[in-house]
Amino acid sequence: MFFTNSLVYSPPQFAKIQQKRREIRVDNSLFSSSINFILSFSPNRKETSASPSFAPTSGLLRFALQNWCHLLISGAFVISSLHVNDIAYAIDKSKAISKYPCEEIGTYYKNLEGLVGVDLAKRLNSIVSPHHSIPYKEVWEAINILDAADFEHPETSHEVIEIYTQRVVSKQLAGKPEGWNREHLWPRSYGLQKGPARTDLHNIRPADVNVNSARGNKYYGECSTTSTRCLRPATHEAAPDTESDHDKWAPPFQVRGDIARSLMYMAICYGFNQSDGTPYLQLSNSPSLGRHEMGLLSSLLKWNELDPPSKSEKIRNERVCSKFQHNRNPFIDHPEFVNLIWGSFSQTNSNLSPLLSNDTPIEFQKNNKLNSEKLIYQYGLLVGIDILYLP
Repeated sequence: MFFTNSLVYSPPQFAKIQQKRREIRVDNSLFSSSINFILSFSPNRKETSASPSFAPTSGLLRFALQNWCHLLISGAFVISSLHVNDIAYAIDKSKAISKYPCEEIGTYYKNLEGLVGVDLAKRLNSIVSPHHSIPYKEVWEAINILDAADFEHPETSHEVIEIYTQRVVSKQLAGKPEGWNREHLWPRSYGLQKGPARTDLHNIRPADVNVNSARGNKYYGECSTTSTRCLRPATHEAAPDTESDHDKWAPPFQVRGDIARSLMYMAICYGFNQSDGTPYLQLSNSPSLGRHEMGLLSSLLKWNELDPPSKSEKIRNERVCSKFQHNRNPFIDHPEFVNLIWGSFSQTNSNLSPLLSNDTPIEFQKNNKLNSEKLIYQYGLLVGIDILYLP
């Protein structure tokens, strides 16, 4: 059962007759609300119309069914035919949507003025962490919408775009050995075994089954210039501009920034206050399975600068928010937040290795002709900048 603003079925062969009215009250302890059904009975036909009204006691249940709805139930009237469970499911989804609305960018990010480093990271966490989490089995359909080949008409598109091949493939090949599956950009083995982090759509993309297997749980980064084990492309089925060695994986150029911003989102959303027991996620230049640290941070910073958010990436972010999770990726809306939290690639590319696992503030000196900058890091986050202007 589902509700719209007006869902009425009236068989044309029945004439209108005088109806009696009765009120049934249904109290559901799951919600701070009571549901009143105004039932209209027709004595000479097996139909019942029901009009639910809601009297919320909290401000969380402001959703689309604020107006009267009319529901006609055909057949002999039985209380169970109201499908209270279905009603509760509809209300629950509506409550989630109301509690975590998809706000405009201008109002979504509040009270951020002057914040940098850990302070900015924690504030963003408080904004993006409360969100609606979908069941894992529903991720397939979400990907069909979010990564549709025709991103302007996703519902009618018959294909999706694979993240590592950039090929257009049929939606019908989802989960098949010759098709595509759900790729976690931040690998599940790095701390995504349970909870909302496992199904977060900002982190999941369609990927060719074989290419996904070849990537495994390698962290992101480019081969060193002296590497003799670098594969280009990363595997023969991957895009030509991919590369890989025994522990690193570099995706196609056109999605490197997308992936960097996805991982940065994960580090912010799940890097603090994990009440469900999910490990804290962090970015590092020394990735570690045991510490749930993903990377390479220096490569991600570089990719964020070289590959800014595209139109399709912004649309995907908007749809994750409006259709599914009701939260946004702040680094797509504001790529400049990256440098305010982790520093820029040019500032940190040679000094990141010890940062994430060290709770003692670490200082780096950066000098030029005009000033001397002291960059202060703690847990891999930029916590302060001291600037000494030179005479």
